[in-house]
Amino acid sequence: MKKKVFILDHELISPIAVGQENSVAALLSNATADRQIQSFDVSGLPFQHAAEVREELRSLYESESEKVKAVCKVDRKLELLAAAYGKAANRLAPLIEKLDPQRTGVILGVGAEMIPLKENEEIVTNAIRAGKNAISELVIQLNTTSDRLNFIANPYDVYSLYLAEKFGAGAFQKTVLTACVSSTQAIAQGYDAIARNQADVVIAGGTDSIINLIALISFGKLGVIAETDGKISCRPFDANRYGTIAGEAAGFVILASEDFVSTHQLKPIAQLLGYGNTLDAYKITAPDPAGTQMAKAISNALKNAALAPEEIDYYYAHGTGTRQNDGTELDAFKMALGHPASTIPISSTKDRHGHAIAAAGIQELSLLLSCMKEGIIPGNLNLIHPIDPLLNLVRENTKMTIKHALTSNFSFGGINTVLAVKNELE
Repeated sequence: MKKKVFILDHELISPIAVGQENSVAALLSNATADRQIQSFDVSGLPFQHAAEVREELRSLYESESEKVKAVCKVDRKLELLAAAYGKAANRLAPLIEKLDPQRTGVILGVGAEMIPLKENEEIVTNAIRAGKNAISELVIQLNTTSDRLNFIANPYDVYSLYLAEKFGAGAFQKTVLTACVSSTQAIAQGYDAIARNQADVVIAGGTDSIINLIALISFGKLGVIAETDGKISCRPFDANRYGTIAGEAAGFVILASEDFVSTHQLKPIAQLLGYGNTLDAYKITAPDPAGTQMAKAISNALKNAALAPEEIDYYYAHGTGTRQNDGTELDAFKMALGHPASTIPISSTKDRHGHAIAAAGIQELSLLLSCMKEGIIPGNLNLIHPIDPLLNLVRENTKMTIKHALTSNFSFGGINTVLAVKNELE
């Protein structure tokens, strides 16, 4: 018999909501975090807007060591993750006491490392003056440090190890780097670990920020960031879409086995029914326009969750607002669900909080869980001319009970991951 995997809790630091308890109000306000970038100088760049977390976060991790607080100044991913844990720490304390370290694991999706050059100007300047390669000197400095936390660049596993220490998780600490599906795959791997009896509890999620000079220019050159020209910059599923918003986020869900839930008499908020995962192997920077493997990922999620298309109440789309993604995603949805696809509400919220890349999946799953709790389907904020008028592309925030939902993320390299979720609070 297939083992059930439940979701006990979740936390989120997002450009639109610091704390999952603020998520629905933020969505219902129709406010967007798309604003002029404040964290670095963007003068002269065509991409001057992003979805930044503007709230002060240090107060959420003020109890951390001075070293952690100092490194958070140069490592935005660690700062976002520390804030997410700090936001939930008191609430989760009773649960943490129940955890068996050898049956508790952590799996996080993280983004590519960006060396904070500004904070290491002295090393760079001295290297250049000496006729040396500045990047090589930074790497040497990184490799000779005896401390796991580093002011130049942290190893990728530092984020999962950070949470493992907080939760006393000794079973495993894993890191996933698969771009826009990183945290979605981390959650899927957490599901597998519990379903295969490798753990009782898995903390799964991710952290990422592409609001820095190198990342913004890189994604801009790929043609996926909307230029700042006075127009609405992100229009998922609109005929006039032309790009997404750079974003950042961090968060996690607490996944638990049915036995753990029963033994400790816990009330889960949702059940993770299953997932679908496929690979296009089409092009490193674009999906297969045929959408075949996207459709297969959606179909596999339904199959593994033992759900019929008619049972899906809401499709939380990847919906980047880019030319290449949106049409292909909707075609894949129709291929996978057939006739019922025309009646299922579909929306994306990247028009509000931007694209958090490795943290996109956890941001959107956390928002979905909040929407399930409150019975709200968020509308596509900037949708005027739908690219497929025969589909139910929701324009307005809608009050509706959500029992079963799918949430999808699709990545560079053609990686497609879809989660199927059941509301346990209705």
